[in-house]
Amino acid sequence: MSGANHSTKGVSTFPFTIFGGEWAERTLDIALDIPSRGDTVVGNDVWIGYRAVIMPGVTIGDGAIIATGAVVTSDVPPYTVVGGNPAKVVKERYPKADVERLLRVKWWDWPVEKVTAHLRTIMAGTPDEIERVASE
Repeated sequence: MSGANHSTKGVSTFPFTIFGGEWAERTLDIALDIPSRGDTVVGNDVWIGYRAVIMPGVTIGDGAIIATGAVVTSDVPPYTVVGGNPAKVVKERYPKADVERLLRVKWWDWPVEKVTAHLRTIMAGTPDEIERVASE
């Protein structure tokens, strides 16, 4: 409904609508009028560090790393490391061409048998090696 936002128009910011019943009936229009930042989307093979906070409406790309304690307020590109408050890019994990190749390979969509057969390459291989395995 509110994408984790609260109305700030009135005296209270409490979302009384969540209790349902008569309170919901009396306040649903207020709850529906709260702006939403949209869905929060976390890609595949993302590492989110301890006590990181991801705000509503943020998209985190495949292969990204969110540092411990980071406060993510904007989208994180694939295979990017972010940290801080607000989170900023710390580094790119791979050059752009390698990121594009990894996004095409989508190893996380492979059948479990293929993942099992190539676990070592997935965990410790290079983009070149994973691309070779993908073409098998």
